[in-house]
Amino acid sequence: MQWRRNESVIHGPLRPGELAEVAVLGDLALVLEVIGWFAPLGGAFQALAIVPFAVLSSRHRLRAGVIAVVSAASVAFLIGGIGIVLQTALAGSVGLSIGTTFRRRWTSGVSVAITLLVAGVPIAIVSDFVDWISPGFRRLSFAQVRLLWRDVVRVLDGLGMSQAAANGTHTLNVATTNWWITIPVVELAAVLLVAALCLRIRPFLLALTKTSLAPYTGGLAERAAGVEGPIAPVPARVEGVWFRYPEARTDALSGVDLEVKGGALVALVGPNGSGKSTLVRVIAGRLDPVIGRVDRPGRPGYGERGGTAMVFQRPESQVLGVRVRDDLWWGLETGARPPIGPLLGLVGLEGFEERETATLSGGELQRLAIAAALAREPKLVISDEATAMLDAEGRADIMALLERLRDQGLAVVHVTHRMAETRVADVVAEMRQGRVVSIGSPADSGAAPTTGETVVGLAPRSAGGPGGRPGPQQGERLGERERPFPLVSLRGVGYEYAAGSPWAKRALQGVDLDLGTGEGVVVTGANGSGKTTLAWILGGLMAPSEGRAYIGGSPIDAAPGRVGVAFQHARLQLLKPWVLADVAAGASDDAARDALRAVALDPYEIGPRRVDDLSGGEQRRVALAGLLVRRPDLLVLDEPYAGLDDEARLALASVLRDLRLNHGIATVVVSHDLDNAEMLGERLVRLEAGSVVGEELIAW
Repeated sequence: MQWRRNESVIHGPLRPGELAEVAVLGDLALVLEVIGWFAPLGGAFQALAIVPFAVLSSRHRLRAGVIAVVSAASVAFLIGGIGIVLQTALAGSVGLSIGTTFRRRWTSGVSVAITLLVAGVPIAIVSDFVDWISPGFRRLSFAQVRLLWRDVVRVLDGLGMSQAAANGTHTLNVATTNWWITIPVVELAAVLLVAALCLRIRPFLLALTKTSLAPYTGGLAERAAGVEGPIAPVPARVEGVWFRYPEARTDALSGVDLEVKGGALVALVGPNGSGKSTLVRVIAGRLDPVIGRVDRPGRPGYGERGGTAMVFQRPESQVLGVRVRDDLWWGLETGARPPIGPLLGLVGLEGFEERETATLSGGELQRLAIAAALAREPKLVISDEATAMLDAEGRADIMALLERLRDQGLAVVHVTHRMAETRVADVVAEMRQGRVVSIGSPADSGAAPTTGETVVGLAPRSAGGPGGRPGPQQGERLGERERPFPLVSLRGVGYEYAAGSPWAKRALQGVDLDLGTGEGVVVTGANGSGKTTLAWILGGLMAPSEGRAYIGGSPIDAAPGRVGVAFQHARLQLLKPWVLADVAAGASDDAARDALRAVALDPYEIGPRRVDDLSGGEQRRVALAGLLVRRPDLLVLDEPYAGLDDEARLALASVLRDLRLNHGIATVVVSHDLDNAEMLGERLVRLEAGSVVGEELIAW
């Protein structure tokens, strides 16, 4: 297929992919400039700010870089005034010049000359002009230089180099007197030095643009680069595909063959780390195979109208608009904007047009992400664990929607751990260790029909509860058995987002809850019922709008260290590259090893491993270990089962039960998923519209 350069892309407005990189790299440059402006010896940070601008202009059109510089300089003015604006403009102009020469592959000599002409000369002229019209700013700048030189003089005098100090002082006086010559000479010299340095590290910058950003931008990168061709993502035939991530020790995909046809729903199942997410990214065109190929009629058109749309497990990474309406229309031209009402109705968000996305629950955000994907009328829809954050009713609704899309002729690929969700699929492909080990029908996979939410206490125990504790009878109401002495006490707790504004939204109201030492509570309810808000209040991340929330007699939000919070996405809590280093942050290695043992991990086997090499279940347990080294009294886990396979779920539930029984740590688990609920806690609390509507004991 011969693709040609798209002139409308070259001369048209910025595309979504360009805008996204303008925002990210422009913000990075601004942060470096701000640090450099206020930190001692911050010149190194200001010099580093050139790199994001250079990377941006080496990947995209000049206008993208110009917009990034203007945006960063505008915000810089609000932070530090005209001085930091000049520094940002200097870094931006040098970065744009260098990046453009990289993109056009000019020689080193031409690159330096162009940078001096395009960036150095204008900077020198502007700097001279600013110092001429603002003598106060000029005097302040030279006063800073003199203060720095005064410290240098002390050092030189101490080394017996008084003459050198005197000569330097004389030179500085001459330079400040003839500032109108000194300033442009210094600016030109600085630009020349920076340009030469960037040329020295050109291989690094080029590698950065190719490997760190390009492999993951897919169709957006094609559009920004001006590549055009017919969009035809299906039928797609994956043939002998191998893929390995940079620095990984093993292949993520090993000789994979799979076919995705139009009007077919393909379900991908398999344990964590089996390669499912990698495979769908290859199908979407976001990753290029190392070996093998994906044969399709045209471009995948990732993110483009009529192309490929992906919906991920983490909806907050896809929702960009301030309001629901804005997000649905994000990046779409006026004439291509679909009616909002029917689109929101498809995903169960009727009447949400004017809601702020910041007020939506995780499940509501997921529905919005799906609606935004459908707004581009894709031919291929890929759902990568898109139902993981939804309640049972929401999961059934989304599966019914995917089924309708299939019936309308779209190709659908759905990644899931739930075999019940494969019931509506035409093809079920099972993956293990990077290979497709079986391809068949739902009947072949043994998929059970979707029955909704798992019933609490399905697995009766004849010998009582965990650890010999007598098991309560199923359905037994609270108050019929003695509770532990309260460790945590919530009375009349309420919370309202954006209180006092036209966008105020009530999330919690009149919540009463007690929790004893070593006790476990499972909080469940539909999406938007207030579960996550309650978890954040219990975790001390925010104070209630009304009522009181106490732990051990102190307000929870004023008791740091007594509560550990595990978020939905464990990887975001792992801040060090190696497991033991992450767990031991703020503690000793011995304490970290004890914490790893407490979550059923061998510290000597897993401690030296990279956190990115862990499965989802292992990452979640390592994150728990990092909380345990601080010896909390309470652990709050928000949707801990999200994205985990059955084996990982059972292992996590066992760990939580052990922490309660053998370590006396109370746990609150917020979850739609009540599998193994009897191992997660002794009580079940149901929320509806921000209020507790039911509370009962969980049967063994």
